[in-house]
Amino acid sequence: MKEKATEQQMLFVEEYLKLKKSNQKQAAINAGYSPKSAESQACQLLKNPKVDAYLKKREKILADELRSIFVFDAIEARNIMASIMVNPNTPAKDRITCAKDFLDRAGFKPMDKVEHSGEIAMPIIKIEK
Repeated sequence: MKEKATEQQMLFVEEYLKLKKSNQKQAAINAGYSPKSAESQACQLLKNPKVDAYLKKREKILADELRSIFVFDAIEARNIMASIMVNPNTPAKDRITCAKDFLDRAGFKPMDKVEHSGEIAMPIIKIEK
């Protein structure tokens, strides 16, 4: 059976995430580690495979929660853009912008133009008859 992170290690991860992964020493102190050794403890904790696995698990859970919250905002934003795009009273440039945004997000973005200056080396192939 695979070992899990300890309660204190999991608390460190929660504190670290609360601090937006910006202050590992403070996260260690908040999790109950000694202020004198918090910096080295935090460094060791972040290298610990059990702590790393728990951190990744929590980040995935947070990302999934965020996606589920924003899905309704995304639907509303899409509906607003659609109403702008089909509204004949909306200026043409705004309707075109909405249409382009829809196409871009759906994967139909046109290829970017690339300019090339210089020569293109092409091998010369001799064909003998």
